[in-house]
Amino acid sequence: MSLNIGDKNSRYVFVSNVTMRFAFSEKVLFADLRTSRKTGNMKVNKETGEIINDEHGNPVPERAYSRWEGRFVGNAFEPAKALSNGQYIDIVNGWLEKEESTGKHGQKYTNVFAVISDFTLSDSIDGGEDDELPSVESIEGNIKSVGDAYRSLNGDENTPTGGGR
Repeated sequence: MSLNIGDKNSRYVFVSNVTMRFAFSEKVLFADLRTSRKTGNMKVNKETGEIINDEHGNPVPERAYSRWEGRFVGNAFEPAKALSNGQYIDIVNGWLEKEESTGKHGQKYTNVFAVISDFTLSDSIDGGEDDELPSVESIEGNIKSVGDAYRSLNGDENTPTGGGR
């Protein structure tokens, strides 16, 4: 998982389900965000085990997908109202926050989300995500701990993951 805010890696962020939650705030717009990164491996057909090639015969790179909650605020609030499902944005300015909450049985939960204060529309998706989208269920299984999610969101690839908290 990775989302490096304000960096070249915060380009081609897929936006969906843009909504207002008036019970939360009238000055925050919520959305689901999806990013991807190349894994360094080639994409393989799961049935045949063969490497998948593009229309030019070049191997297609495998991608790992991550999903995030996004909150548009400040200068990004009004422009985000015009976003439609499936649009790609480049995050110009933003930061990461986390919320602690307690479930009904006393379990502690931490939600890590991206706060976006400025963005532009991506001019194209060349080099961005490919058209094949994985299911939410397949992505959610990749999150092993809050610590892993928080470190990867902040772009700290040198911090070991898997330890959790």
